[in-house]
Amino acid sequence: MADSQLPSVAASSRKLTAAEFHQLAAVPAEAEWFANLDNPRTRRAYRADLQDFMSFAGIARPEDFRIVTRTHVLAWRKTLEDRALSGATIRRKLAAMSSLFEYLCEKNAVDFNPVKGAKRSKVESGEGKTPALGDHQARALLDAPDPATLKGKRDRDCCRCCSITVCGAKSCAC
Repeated sequence: MADSQLPSVAASSRKLTAAEFHQLAAVPAEAEWFANLDNPRTRRAYRADLQDFMSFAGIARPEDFRIVTRTHVLAWRKTLEDRALSGATIRRKLAAMSSLFEYLCEKNAVDFNPVKGAKRSKVESGEGKTPALGDHQARALLDAPDPATLKGKRDRDCCRCCSITVCGAKSCAC
């Protein structure tokens, strides 16, 4: 998938010429889908993922995606697992393919999404990767202000109210 598949239109003109109109009408749906990805990181990841699949399946032209079957996807998934890629990476690669095929289904370029129904790797853990405070760390923060001073009492109450608010309590007696 290359951005070069979309023809460029002269920036100074407001109307398409007949040649430009026909050129745009001939753009493959696969290239149209890729051009519609806004996020540059997603574009980079999906480009690499699709090139990986194209290399695996021997796809040379965008139109060749139209003959891909679930068997091709399952075989590719097996090779991804054999390469010891993480579950999250395999899921992203399959998501890229699924997104493309959903678009091709919308455009009636294919009859079905061969990725749909293909089992995705399990996520490694039920926890996010964002660091969080442990119970002992939260307790240390709450107990840090000195209760013997007026400022310490105020800060302890403020810390408690903030922690209650962040933890989702409905009300606070601050």
